[in-house]
Amino acid sequence: MGTYNFEKKSAEEQSRIPHQDGNVKSDGWVNVLTGLGMRGRDKNVHSHFWIERIFEQAELDQLYRSDGITRRIMDIVPAEMVRQGWEIEGDSDQKINSKMESIKASYSLITVLRWARLYGGALCVMGIADGLPLEEPVDEKNIRDVKWLHVFDRFQAFSRDGTFEKDLNSPNYGFPNVYTVNDTRTGALFYVHHSRILRADWSILPPRQQNFNNGWGDPLIQSIYNELKNYSTAFANAGLIMQDFVNYTLSIPNLAELIASQCADNQVMKRLDILNLTKGATNTMILDAQEKYEKSSTNISGVPELLDRFMLALSAVSGVPISLLFGRSAAGLNSTGDNDVRNFYDMVKQEQETKLKPMLEKLTRYIMLSKDGSFAGIEPENWSVQFVPLWQNTEEQEALVRKIVAETDAIYLDRGVLDAAEVAVSRFGGNRWSMNTEVDLEAREGGFDPKEVEELEKEKAAQETPPPGIGPDFMSTGVGSRYRGAL
Repeated sequence: MGTYNFEKKSAEEQSRIPHQDGNVKSDGWVNVLTGLGMRGRDKNVHSHFWIERIFEQAELDQLYRSDGITRRIMDIVPAEMVRQGWEIEGDSDQKINSKMESIKASYSLITVLRWARLYGGALCVMGIADGLPLEEPVDEKNIRDVKWLHVFDRFQAFSRDGTFEKDLNSPNYGFPNVYTVNDTRTGALFYVHHSRILRADWSILPPRQQNFNNGWGDPLIQSIYNELKNYSTAFANAGLIMQDFVNYTLSIPNLAELIASQCADNQVMKRLDILNLTKGATNTMILDAQEKYEKSSTNISGVPELLDRFMLALSAVSGVPISLLFGRSAAGLNSTGDNDVRNFYDMVKQEQETKLKPMLEKLTRYIMLSKDGSFAGIEPENWSVQFVPLWQNTEEQEALVRKIVAETDAIYLDRGVLDAAEVAVSRFGGNRWSMNTEVDLEAREGGFDPKEVEELEKEKAAQETPPPGIGPDFMSTGVGSRYRGAL
């Protein structure tokens, strides 16, 4: 009998080689001797991915209401995104933030982000007073005020006619132009144009899958459910172990004969009653010479470490550090958990830029265009939204940072790299102290004639008021003129 040479056969010929079960993988590694890749012998061949369930509104409601860990996962990221607030560059008097406080913008933004994580999407309707109904586009030239904000989840909002914007040039491409909003709390039903809403999507889906969600994303719970279930089951089973942690054993001689005899039940129960009575009264066991009473405990070695693994897995898929999710300190030598928290804040910063910032910019712009507002309907040329850093130094750390920056500035000033005006504007020219240095290269290229500057300063010194914290002597110098020009 000849041998079959696999190396000399082509791939097509090898695919037709019969095996003992007649089924092999169409691609990948196959080994006839070990059974690798062969159905019936390799268990991994039968493994495949399958979505266990698609969560609907009712189940998501119940999870958020009843499971504390689920609620914390949904709440903590939106709360952190808004916790330190933001600054509007170009609004030194904080008029925009004052207006946002009056319409409770922070609360509405936290809520819309929270429902976006829980349900897969949400929107915030802005009460823009421009004389037009909600289903009409905003008339930016006739905005009088932004009066209120109301939040609705994705199960309360959907496309009015079931269509989505098809114009590639439209900034609303791929989204509904007009939403039907059904307020299940009040029973109100109304239509809202997309220009009057702030939309928040969280777990973005591929386009084909997004069609099944009426254009919305997936609930966050969809991707963390298995780890959440494993964590909850592990701790529930640990609770059952604790219920049977201590077991008591009473050895009674001739117990089998007592059970076989008449009135055995009464005799055994009487013995147990006497045992319990003596133990309860004197905490002393009274036993017959031939009886034996033992107490044993369940071995739980390894259980705490196993529970930690479930906690770690849930922390990994949710993106929330264990120290913040479970309120426990970091383990290990010299561990403080600072790195985990910093990484978490970096993730939150990314979510701020991609999800929160577009909503803030849209709301801020409408507030600026409000004719009854602080800007009288005139939008400044240069303005931007900047988030306050989430990681805040202590007072001692902040003082040390400022000292180091001041020493660095002094070196730059002594060597002529910077002048005092540039340092002053960079540190104190904005809404708050900054360690970033800005240099006006155009002003440097233009140059200054010291004599001309001195004459101009003498003429203007009496008419100009120096900025707070800078004396008139500074403003009467050529450096001061650069400072004023930078402003």
